[in-house]
Amino acid sequence: MIELFLMSPPGRSWALRGRANFRSREAPEVDAAAARREWLALAEAIAAHGGAVAVLPSPSEELTGMPYAAECGHVVGGEPGACFLLPRMAAAHRRGEREHWSRLAVEMGFDVVDPAPEGSVWEAQGDVAELDGVTLLFFGGRTTRAGMEGAARHIPGEILRIEIRQPAFHGNMAVLSLPTAGKLLVCPEVVAGDGMALLEHRFGADRLLHVTEAEIRSYATNGLPVGATVLAPSILPDRVAKLLESEGLRVVLLSMVELCEKAGGASRCLVSRALVDDSFAARIPPGRRLSTVAEAMRAELTET
Repeated sequence: MIELFLMSPPGRSWALRGRANFRSREAPEVDAAAARREWLALAEAIAAHGGAVAVLPSPSEELTGMPYAAECGHVVGGEPGACFLLPRMAAAHRRGEREHWSRLAVEMGFDVVDPAPEGSVWEAQGDVAELDGVTLLFFGGRTTRAGMEGAARHIPGEILRIEIRQPAFHGNMAVLSLPTAGKLLVCPEVVAGDGMALLEHRFGADRLLHVTEAEIRSYATNGLPVGATVLAPSILPDRVAKLLESEGLRVVLLSMVELCEKAGGASRCLVSRALVDDSFAARIPPGRRLSTVAEAMRAELTET
């Protein structure tokens, strides 16, 4: 099995449009070239740590949300015929993204499914986490309960439904799964209702590593685990970095001023991850391979 990551680089004129989170709301304008360099550094770090990266450049400069590929969809299953669940986005300017991700999913041999009912919101892997064969589905940030339940019908096995609250606009701001360590990094302050009780009952309190609301505002839960390494934005709080290292994980800090500190999405937000059969690496279309895209991007960035 391999770790497959779906990604989309910022365009040459990438800008903030929705400004829908606590970072982007008052942020200065982004530097598109710098954002592209940040994205490329992350993508190449994923590949260097063994991940297979499939890249879908945005077909339109208007689709400025596409770099945040956690919301592009969610793969269920890792064998040929695996299912790709499409999102149903809250922001109007992001709703056109899914038709383009759907085409890539079909090219790669996934069965594409539209799970969420009309009028609901389901922001895909932004609101999904997995550990020990258990799928955590989140709602209450942007994803609605109806959208979550639509997705749940297509996900086999054990499911925990976890309600969250702001400033966690996605579940991946409330909980980060650390499969290599067998732990969950959790912010109890943004887990609503009986969510913490459900997590403690299922996994045990000793497997829940706590972070604070102040720490998730510096993206404590939005590092990206790739094997035993966590690729995290450089604003990751030092206490959290040491906590991860105490669990045997290696923390690699990446500068993400444009994509994270201004736009409000860290390394975990920039990918949709799937654990799939090795054959899927060969299914990445030649023009979608990171090596091809990276070569063109480096040439363009050298000129700017």
